[in-house]
Amino acid sequence: MGKGLRGVLLGAVGLVLLGMDGRPRVPKHLVEDGCMTKEARSALALPGNLLTPARCRVVADHKKGGTLRLSLASPPRGWNAYIHNGADVTANHRLISNQLASRSPEDLDRWTPELAVSVVADPDGLGWVVSLQPKASWQLPDVDWESGDFEWLKGEGPNGRHRVTADDFVFPFELIQDTSVEGRVSSMRNYYERFESVEAVDDLTLHVRVKERSFLDLAMFLELTPLPRWLYGFDPSGQAYAQEKRGEWINSHWYQGAIGTGPYRLKEQSKAGLVFQANSAYFGEPASFDRIERLHVQDSLHAFNMGEIDLVIPLPEDLARTGLLERESQPTDPKLRRVNYETMTYFYMGWNQERAPFGDKAVRQAMTLSLDRERILKEVFQGLGSVTSGPFPKQSPCYDRSVEPWPFDLELASSKLEAAGWSDRDGNGVRERMVDGEEIELRFTLLSYGYSEAFRSLTEIWREDLARIGVVMEVEEVAWVPMLERMDTGDFDAYTGAWVPGWDTDLTQLWHSSQADVKASSNRIGFRNAEADRLAEALRAAQEPVDRTAICHEFHALVHEEQPYTFFFQRERAVLYRAPLNEPEFSLLWPYADPAHWSFSELPRSR
Repeated sequence: MGKGLRGVLLGAVGLVLLGMDGRPRVPKHLVEDGCMTKEARSALALPGNLLTPARCRVVADHKKGGTLRLSLASPPRGWNAYIHNGADVTANHRLISNQLASRSPEDLDRWTPELAVSVVADPDGLGWVVSLQPKASWQLPDVDWESGDFEWLKGEGPNGRHRVTADDFVFPFELIQDTSVEGRVSSMRNYYERFESVEAVDDLTLHVRVKERSFLDLAMFLELTPLPRWLYGFDPSGQAYAQEKRGEWINSHWYQGAIGTGPYRLKEQSKAGLVFQANSAYFGEPASFDRIERLHVQDSLHAFNMGEIDLVIPLPEDLARTGLLERESQPTDPKLRRVNYETMTYFYMGWNQERAPFGDKAVRQAMTLSLDRERILKEVFQGLGSVTSGPFPKQSPCYDRSVEPWPFDLELASSKLEAAGWSDRDGNGVRERMVDGEEIELRFTLLSYGYSEAFRSLTEIWREDLARIGVVMEVEEVAWVPMLERMDTGDFDAYTGAWVPGWDTDLTQLWHSSQADVKASSNRIGFRNAEADRLAEALRAAQEPVDRTAICHEFHALVHEEQPYTFFFQRERAVLYRAPLNEPEFSLLWPYADPAHWSFSELPRSR
């Protein structure tokens, strides 16, 4: 999951609420100004600066401090955002890290400063000069300082901190370009093929050049997070690694701790969960909380009811336990509140087209026709969302509303399987056909992230309907990390998944044939289609919104016919929170609870 089309495995940035028209809105209670230093304002005033001023993103009635407590679904796989891939990594890493810039809450096509204070385009439009925040520094690595073995890791700044420099962006660019480096960069690499160079002009100036212009390029480098060569380029004794063996040492680096530049630092990681402490040396807006604790709890709703956590996003099956099934219902306890928010996240079932029978689109169509999506959304997912027909969020002009979702139609599904040569010849209730000289039955295993009763209910309903047309579906519930490993290696027939599309639409990462054979790529289903490739390439070249929308609509119609995924629904979420937490802001782009700009209206009592 990547940038132009982000997934559950990656993230996007920007705190965004939607108005009734689907456009971003900014709550009236947000502070209008006051988060920027005079130096930052001066930099923004430079001629040609593409960045615009940022607003404070906390409510006017707020108190700094206190401990915010949230649940933690699973421990992160690691802390290197370029190697370790997963929603668990992205959500936690955002607290401790920064990008060059982030999208404005008021207008997602505008950018506001983070580690960059100015971005000025080259005259030919094929590059940008980036000036970095001079006061930004790295947190200290989590090593045994008392041993004396890591003195080489100390910088020249206060308390041994390193200043953030241009090389901290050159280094990750080198990793992205190096095909021997695996992990998250495998899915990012295709976005940077057109980048010619990322050069450190001096410590605080970065010059980025591209070979040809693309609609996505600005977002691709502004959303980069830094990575320190002074840490990841050295072995535990402080000896520099050989550049020609970069893939060997970075893929299994000795340093597995957290390090960042952001408003919080990781203080503790244990079986109990994660503890983040406000970073007193942070260059930007001070952290709203003294601490953020993300706790391992067996039942997050129970933990919320017991006062152990301050906010919960109930699973669909949990809403029945709250008595809040109605979309607009509110808790009777005045200290408890509910807010709903829309997302761009869509759920789907992915079909491995490297395995029979899913290389045949007729079979994939039959699978979709056999899934009673409207019933499942209403009865199992409590109506929080809407059935979708394609790979774009409904808030985007790329989504073609004239493309109707396939209906629930077992008779039509059965006829498509018959036409594709799958029939019950021996009368045992299961269809079969000859494949590569061998008769096989039409049965498959669905990998399902095994934490949700809702998904169990979904698979039970689907399995029964599939059995009615002679198809056997077995379900294998898998924990998150093993499931990622299975998907990365192609060890599956089908799986339940979700993507979080980025604001700038791109098709290459998920759908281009060139990505089908890349290890751990996002095109893990092995989708290969010459017309899809043509459209993906045309979309990258198109600059005008009207042209891009037309290409998207062509692609929407194509995948609707091909059904490489069974597209399920686009999600809406219900959130319960407890005073004195102010109403939390959620992002249209960001699929996780991102508490960096939340706050208390008054500091809670010690607990």
